[in-house]
Amino acid sequence: MNHTGIIRTVTITGITAALGLATVVPALAGPLSTPSPGPVTTVADLDGDGEIETVTAQLTGDNDQVISATVHGTFTSIHVGADSAFPLEAPRVTDLNGDGRAELIVAQSIGANTTFFSALHYDGRNLGQIVDDNDKPLSIAEGGGVAAHLGYQCTPLEGGGRTFETVAAEADDISAPADRITYSGSRTVYTLRDGALTTQNTLPITRRPVTDPVLGTDAATCAQTGS
Repeated sequence: MNHTGIIRTVTITGITAALGLATVVPALAGPLSTPSPGPVTTVADLDGDGEIETVTAQLTGDNDQVISATVHGTFTSIHVGADSAFPLEAPRVTDLNGDGRAELIVAQSIGANTTFFSALHYDGRNLGQIVDDNDKPLSIAEGGGVAAHLGYQCTPLEGGGRTFETVAAEADDISAPADRITYSGSRTVYTLRDGALTTQNTLPITRRPVTDPVLGTDAATCAQTGS
């Protein structure tokens, strides 16, 4: 698939409705296991200098977590939503634009088939939320079950760097046989700079089978090299 010039803003509203969610909120029912209140950690190169920082996530209350790290002796932290009905997940370490500096994908709401994430970046002093074209914190959906197809991936650019792409599509007819279900929605390609996403173009998705490359996503393609 040729991604040149393709990009669009993701609109979750219709997808959320398809999943039966009024808003992006923590799940109402949790698993049988009791979530651990203890911190979870990962490692990332937040400032791109080749040195690895330890990133910690800690539940601090109902549906609240703090993400923290120390970079060159300076502590930084940020509170974001969490789903306290489920065990806390360590942030996913990514590099959404291929500049060598890590971005963190943080799980905020976990449903039966869909997980919603926020995204964080380090601006050289503090951790902050990545924002979209409307200056609102980015929300990324992954999963969807049979009712929807949601996810993200990164694509290398010629000459270096990456685009960040999201797919948001819902089933056209959920009652159709599984091998005949098609999906409609959009694929959005973004560029990221200084913690802000810019939509470059939009690729409409109309009645495509799940095997169509336009619906393809692979979160692993966004991983920070060496993380």
